[in-house]
Amino acid sequence: MHRYLFWVLLILPWVVLAIYLSRPQDDPRVTAFILVSLVIHLGIIINIRRKSVGMTVAQTCKAFVPFWGRNEYKRLYFQEV
Repeated sequence: MHRYLFWVLLILPWVVLAIYLSRPQDDPRVTAFILVSLVIHLGIIINIRRKSVGMTVAQTCKAFVPFWGRNEYKRLYFQEV
């Protein structure tokens, strides 16, 4: 996956969530559905990017730990494929 496509797909669900939450809600189940869909979408996008960069699951988990996985973070989010 190209780096810029990854960033667009990573930011787009947060924009949708911000627009959704800025409106008044009637049913809390819809909000729960939106949040679950957001987590699933982000998991799929991270997994596709992980595979295209050639990282293992352990390296990907390490990328989310501040200061410890700095090199993995750079590789996951900024490496050109």
